[in-house]
Amino acid sequence: MTFAGIGIFIAVNIAAAVVTLQLAGAARDGGEVVIGVGAVLLAALALGGGAALIMMRRPWSKGLGLGLMIGWALMSIVSIGYCTGINPELYAAGNL
Repeated sequence: MTFAGIGIFIAVNIAAAVVTLQLAGAARDGGEVVIGVGAVLLAALALGGGAALIMMRRPWSKGLGLGLMIGWALMSIVSIGYCTGINPELYAAGNL
């Protein structure tokens, strides 16, 4: 289930990144805010959702919750924070 959680997060992350970047590009002002909101939502989904699944204390939910958290950390490390929105360079004006 941990590997399934990682795969689920990667799929959700790709979809959320595409939508977030399209919305940020379409925004005349405040594109950085859109990216920030997207980053917070991804982190809340992965870390908050993962913690909630772990607290359910069922074997399948523990594995899935850990997978979501590991997926977020893995994507943050591999993409240097670009895919999860935590890279500070994304918020600089003119980078969108």
